[in-house]
Amino acid sequence: MEVTKLSSKFQITLPKRVREDLNAKAGDRIIFIKEGERWVLMKLPADPVEALKYLGKRAKLGGDAVQVHEEMEGWEK
Repeated sequence: MEVTKLSSKFQITLPKRVREDLNAKAGDRIIFIKEGERWVLMKLPADPVEALKYLGKRAKLGGDAVQVHEEMEGWEK
């Protein structure tokens, strides 16, 4: 288990062990996924196509990367 503190600006620092396990570097995108009553964080792949494929699988979307992207854009409306 690792613990971090929420700053007054609502920011967190990833503990060293978590950064190492995720192979996270400065500038990487970290996503937060709600699974039931808990939140899971994961490093988003740097390649946009791979990121869309990954997110599509997590959201149980089908189709190619373009279809997944179009579906996700609809979520923002």
